[in-house]
Amino acid sequence: MKLFISRHGEAVAMAPADALRPLTERGRAALLSHWQRLKANGVCISGMVVSPFVRAQQTADCIAEVYGGLKRVDCEALVPDASPQQFLGWLLANPVSENTVLVSHMPFVAQLTGLWTGSSDRFGYSVGTVTCLDVEVAAAAGARLLWQCSPGESVAGR
Repeated sequence: MKLFISRHGEAVAMAPADALRPLTERGRAALLSHWQRLKANGVCISGMVVSPFVRAQQTADCIAEVYGGLKRVDCEALVPDASPQQFLGWLLANPVSENTVLVSHMPFVAQLTGLWTGSSDRFGYSVGTVTCLDVEVAAAAGARLLWQCSPGESVAGR
């Protein structure tokens, strides 16, 4: 099953709490452009599982604006300091459909990608980066990295 991991877009540096940091206008525009290119290159999204933090919620809003009508689930197991292993347990208990995008934060997205692919490589995730995984099972080494694309990069052949 194909799943996507997305880091939120560019957010303001300061807010009363980290969870309340909104996207910048530039971040929102970059996300809309990025997801429009992904869609134009054949990337299909059927649903979203989203961190409750404001910048992740606003990133999901941008994805929904491009794709429309997406089922959306908020998930506390996707916050920045969450445990990737606990999220995989959550996913086993709450199965998602093919082509679901997980919207989260650093360092979580890099740690989850490493655990899921069984790789000791450090995965880079600039703001807005999307990774596509071929997932066999929600367990360590249960997925294969298909591609990774950041805003502004070519998405040909995705």
